[in-house]
Amino acid sequence: MSTLPRRRLLAATGAALTGAIAGCSSDDGEDEDESENEAAENDDESPDEGETGSSTEVDGTILGEITVNNSDDTSHAVDVIVEFDREIEAWKTESLEANEDVTLERNWPTDPGQFRVTARLDQEELVEVTPAKWNEPNCLNLLVRIDSSGTLTIPGTTDGGPCSDGDADSDAEE
Repeated sequence: MSTLPRRRLLAATGAALTGAIAGCSSDDGEDEDESENEAAENDDESPDEGETGSSTEVDGTILGEITVNNSDDTSHAVDVIVEFDREIEAWKTESLEANEDVTLERNWPTDPGQFRVTARLDQEELVEVTPAKWNEPNCLNLLVRIDSSGTLTIPGTTDGGPCSDGDADSDAEE
């Protein structure tokens, strides 16, 4: 019989603690819900302010050309992986002789989106870039470059190729 009162005591204590904890957490939850609702209302107001030229109007970046350049005096193999919205759109392995360039066939979406380009030199470490590195431009061309010391880098440019606005073509003809 001595176990029955102890069980009742534990059950009563557990119920009291559960009630106290639930009461405290519900008060905190209401405060959090109110602050979340206020933040959501503030977010809803932002588009109505008519911001022009801001990066919030862009639904992503257009991935233009990707050129692979081997400026080293030795041959190298480069893997280039293009992902849009976390899905692989293109995976190309290029074997380049010394001082050779190759522009990849554009097998990825031509519409703006969220993308990541990952490159790997000779089955070694991966180098990854996203448009955020260039402050989310409207369009971005990439150069997967092997320098003369055999180091892989991925610089980018926002003009030329598919990123041209028509003026680059006339400049090239001059």
